[in-house]
Amino acid sequence: DEVPEDGLLMTKIKFLEQSQENINVTRLFVGELTEHDINKMISFKLCLPMRYIRELTQIVLCKTRGHPLFVVQFLRLLIQRDVISFSVKSRRWIWDCDTIDMQMISDDVAEFLTKKLEQLPEDIIKSIKVASCIGCYVNMATIQLLDLGQFVPANRLLWSFESAVKEGVMEKAGSIFAFTHDMLREASYNLVAEDERESLHKKIGWNLVVAG
Repeated sequence: DEVPEDGLLMTKIKFLEQSQENINVTRLFVGELTEHDINKMISFKLCLPMRYIRELTQIVLCKTRGHPLFVVQFLRLLIQRDVISFSVKSRRWIWDCDTIDMQMISDDVAEFLTKKLEQLPEDIIKSIKVASCIGCYVNMATIQLLDLGQFVPANRLLWSFESAVKEGVMEKAGSIFAFTHDMLREASYNLVAEDERESLHKKIGWNLVVAG
């Protein structure tokens, strides 16, 4: 679904398929990479056992959603920024997972995730709407004050944020939940109808005052 049917590439492919010269055209559909796929790929490229890079693999999967192109782009970016570098002393590639986890996802990944926001479960959509009204991030204390059933069923708000992390929309650092990209925060806010934004802001503010 990344290649538009009316784009130049698909137009050329259709032309070849309909050609009178009996040109054989084979289409290869590349799906999302699994954690095992990414683990195996990184292991091969870094010449390290797969068990050594499990945590790195999980971060890459989370940041790219397993999209093959985004996986390659993200790994290249990490090397360009020397987040992953070769240590002459250790004679192998080294990295810091905490530093990698703090890297912002690319614009391409953010755009990819933005298109899928409306496909998320209803509780998650409601929760990221609330978060987008608060700002780029929201802390645990605020979530607990709002988790009283006014926006999603009681005690489901924190669960929804945890689920948003698994979907790649948000990330968690300690007690802070933050959007993985400004584009996703903006897209989440745009899910709130314009005529409902003022009332939602007031509702959030009122609930914080009352609960606090």
